[in-house]
Amino acid sequence: MKRYTIPTIFFVIGLILQYTIYFSWVSFTLLTVSCLLLTLFLYSLDFQKPNQNTETSHLLNQKNPSDPSKEPDVVFDTETSLPVEASNKEPKPKDILWKKDPVLLARESIHSEERLLFCETVKEFPFPFITEKLTSIQYVYYDGKDFKECYWQKAGMMVETDDNPIEWEEYEEGRIKELLPAISFDKRRLYIPLTMNAHLFGFLCFSTKESWNESEIQSFWEKSTIISEKIMTKKEYVKVTKHPVSKLFNVSHFYGMAKSAFESQEKVTLILFKFIDTNFQTEIAIGLNLLGKQNAVLGLGLYQLENNLYASIISNDKLDDFSEFFKQFIEELDSLGYPSEVALGYSNQSIPGIKFDVWIKAAYQSLEESILYHAA
Repeated sequence: MKRYTIPTIFFVIGLILQYTIYFSWVSFTLLTVSCLLLTLFLYSLDFQKPNQNTETSHLLNQKNPSDPSKEPDVVFDTETSLPVEASNKEPKPKDILWKKDPVLLARESIHSEERLLFCETVKEFPFPFITEKLTSIQYVYYDGKDFKECYWQKAGMMVETDDNPIEWEEYEEGRIKELLPAISFDKRRLYIPLTMNAHLFGFLCFSTKESWNESEIQSFWEKSTIISEKIMTKKEYVKVTKHPVSKLFNVSHFYGMAKSAFESQEKVTLILFKFIDTNFQTEIAIGLNLLGKQNAVLGLGLYQLENNLYASIISNDKLDDFSEFFKQFIEELDSLGYPSEVALGYSNQSIPGIKFDVWIKAAYQSLEESILYHAA
């Protein structure tokens, strides 16, 4: 019998008695109200029933834990660790101890290297405020495709900005790409390109509350060449000292720095790295270089000697710190799923009267022994 049949029968019987014996609006109202209250009471029981069923099933699960059909699914087990097989498939990024996947960090570094050089230059050599009508300066970097804002300057204050979109007209953008200055239509902004040898680095946007005129362009253009020259100088230095892809120190710079370190009073150790069986050796090396310099255990940083051969010159008093850091770095690579097998060679100056070339050869011989050990 359905639950709501009870108040219905009660109401019908009461109504029949009202008509056969004595009808009164007062008694009819009492009958109606009582039946409605009874109906609401029964209706409220429907809400309590699911909760009771849930609590009952929970108690049953506690009483019968051995029943596999009653046990909840395991989402993640933090107490056990599964073996990770080395694979060249790119794993999903996740946080590690230094809060950044070293491979993703390396890719971001490669893409931002040119912009970083531009930012460092304009921060080191900001444009002087040569007139009181100048209110602010916007420094914008050009990557060959897009213009990206880097700094905003007001008097002596330099504020680093995000890659905000540039608000300008096609005419102004066209003039800059043609390596020519431009004045905005409202005369409040003056655009000066930063160029050297017909190469566009970016531009400076000078703002004023008054208006610019053509006679002021030449003065601002001439003074902006100082920034362009500094950018070109740093670019040429990078070409000479660093690898074109990884931006690590190249092999020619390595021998010059190794010679200076060997002849200095400080005792140093030469360490060679060779990553084995991985498609990510360049990115892993860049990540190691960035994180190693951040933790002050790599000195100047890594040198790229060959496609997958890297070197570092480490002060002997930093060897323990470097060893601990490098061990942690390899463990993190394992946890991320990157192949992290690496051969190490080293050479120190502990042998009295050792010569520079012998010092270098000893490191290569130690590396070959490590490679043969891994192969065996």
